[in-house]
Amino acid sequence: AQSETSAEGTHVQAPTPWAAYSARPITPRGQPIMRQLALATLLLASGASGHAALSFPRPRNAADGSLAPWTSWAYPCDKTHSGANCSISFCEHGHDCQGSCPIAARSGVKGALTASNGQACYWFSNGCTVGCARCDGSSNHVGHGSQRFLFKGMSAAALRARNLSIEDPFSPPPGALALNQTTAKSLAIAPNCADPKTAPTVCDPRLRTANTQAACGSKEDVYYYSPWRAPGAAPVIDACGMAGGRFPGQGVGGAGAQFQNSSVMRQGDAGSALPRGPPAAVWRAGDSPEVGWTVMANHGGGYAYRLAPADAPLTENTFRKLPLAFDGPSALRWDGDRAADMRFDSAARGWQVSTGTVPAGSSWRKNPIPSGLWEREGPSFRPVCDESAACVRGYSTGGAAQGECRCSGWSNGGPLLPNVEVVDRVALPASLSPGRYVLQWRWDCEESDQVWASCSDVQVVAAATGAEPEAKAGVSAA
Repeated sequence: AQSETSAEGTHVQAPTPWAAYSARPITPRGQPIMRQLALATLLLASGASGHAALSFPRPRNAADGSLAPWTSWAYPCDKTHSGANCSISFCEHGHDCQGSCPIAARSGVKGALTASNGQACYWFSNGCTVGCARCDGSSNHVGHGSQRFLFKGMSAAALRARNLSIEDPFSPPPGALALNQTTAKSLAIAPNCADPKTAPTVCDPRLRTANTQAACGSKEDVYYYSPWRAPGAAPVIDACGMAGGRFPGQGVGGAGAQFQNSSVMRQGDAGSALPRGPPAAVWRAGDSPEVGWTVMANHGGGYAYRLAPADAPLTENTFRKLPLAFDGPSALRWDGDRAADMRFDSAARGWQVSTGTVPAGSSWRKNPIPSGLWEREGPSFRPVCDESAACVRGYSTGGAAQGECRCSGWSNGGPLLPNVEVVDRVALPASLSPGRYVLQWRWDCEESDQVWASCSDVQVVAAATGAEPEAKAGVSAA
């Protein structure tokens, strides 16, 4: 049995044993099932890019969130918000994208979302693999992406035809989810360059987020060269992301490699060149402030935080000089409500790594939200919260309504609402000089060959003298 503590130290009920979710007949739920199934099928067919962004401190990449149409968007729909102005979307066409990167409204209303983060989750680098010096801007799945997995020899369609669901779609018994050898013929697992300089370093199944039961480096290890398999080693096009994920001049690509132009940012803009804004946070050297991010299209992997002086070139080399260590547990936070935090010990779970990372010794944490897309990604890992039976069943049927799942799935038309944030504390060195800095959040994906980034302006003031450091809530290891 597992136990967690909330932000207030109160006990949270241990998750229901996964064996309790036995195979069972599926109850038809009408048209909503077909819509959810269609969206899941679209994600599988398109190889949708993973989209996520820093949600606080508010990043530079969110500047368009202060403009229409993003200021006209809110969720859920009501008398003043309808159609594109309340729809959670996966934008592919460069307009009506206001619902593509919503975050928790923090209004006290459960499930309420705002578009104040603009298109912050569309700043990334496409076609980046371990060992290469350069991304290509185009390939979101290098040598893979069309593979499929079978559950005991059955596809998702076969399960639906037999009215069955998988009792544990996240971490089934070894061998229950196997690569469909017919689709495996299309695999060409290799780095995205002819002369890779470094090799993958992440083999521990506890750190991996997709196809976790494949032997490391084997012909079935589909994601071996993906960025997360050597955290921080894959190249990027820009350290703060590119608007649309591609090089200037490459134009709009598929699977979310696009951007809705506005008066403040356009497709192909470099995040490092965005104007400096007022500080989104004021931090004290020696303290451990909170930071958080939200996932939309979920492609596993893991993340890290780094700092750079605001007046320095905002390059990977600059950010690598000041990686920030994590301090204490991680948490999932819904609706901005600290009292409802579900805290979990990433290090104790084996979800934190500082060996084989770039820069050497820097700390990275695994994305704690499994996607549940077993037919494309194979086994993953069990979520930290107790998901409902309807949520778990939905990964076989496609029938879970948006918001049915609390800590698994994806948010672009999937079962997860983006009102949940992944929250950590990062340790600021006490010796850090006061001044203006830029915080970089970097997400190295595993299911796709992509790196996401957000950059926020922060002010650092001098360390307190003779004062207690910022208090942090405790955690019961899980």
